[in-house]
Amino acid sequence: MKLNFKAAWLGLAISLTTAAAASDVGKDDRLKLVLEPHERHLVLLEMRTFLQVVQTITDSVIREDMKMVAEAARSMGSGAANQIPPETVAKLPETFQMLASTVHTTFDVIALDAESLGDPMHTMRQMGNLLQTCNACHGIYQVATEPFPSLKR
Repeated sequence: MKLNFKAAWLGLAISLTTAAAASDVGKDDRLKLVLEPHERHLVLLEMRTFLQVVQTITDSVIREDMKMVAEAARSMGSGAANQIPPETVAKLPETFQMLASTVHTTFDVIALDAESLGDPMHTMRQMGNLLQTCNACHGIYQVATEPFPSLKR
């Protein structure tokens, strides 16, 4: 319970920071996660897979197919957290790792609740919380393969 409370406060702080930064469209002040090209590919692949699972869950909720919700959510739960090699994870900031862990454990909870409660609206509220975590992370970080050069000539 404390982890969710901390994540909620972190998400709020990040959301406020991101909202303030959004007023300057020409600037990207997000922190750069500098990775090797193959590492960047793995991290971005995991994010795309998160998005595919979010789509599957949303479609399943509309059909009230809670079995499919649980199956999709479980596919990106804690069991999927080890798909990024430890040497790549070691390069990622602690906050990024915490947010990623929160996403995986949230998928676990969504799967368990879909099976035990079978309540589509409950799942949609959980999805809203999950997406807040995703938005917070994307508001803080960008994934690069090298430090970006200055655009000034």
